[in-house]
Amino acid sequence: MPLIPEGCIIGGMNFSSCQPHRRRWLIGANDIVVSDVGGEAVIGMFPLLRPGEKEFVYESCAPLPTSSGSVKGSFTFVSGRLFI
Repeated sequence: MPLIPEGCIIGGMNFSSCQPHRRRWLIGANDIVVSDVGGEAVIGMFPLLRPGEKEFVYESCAPLPTSSGSVKGSFTFVSGRLFI
């Protein structure tokens, strides 16, 4: 999750830093949603993101009843610092 040089743009306003607050993923197999995953943070973390600093990277996985599937979802960010 790197930031653009201008920082975070939330609601059309620029901020010098932001943190992911919530996330939601719909995981599917054969056009059927098999898992609806959501909650606070990203893998239990609230990384503070700032332009020019190291990007935050994570991996996640989910079991599927088929050999292939799909994932779609979103993050909700807040400006500044929510948590350390």
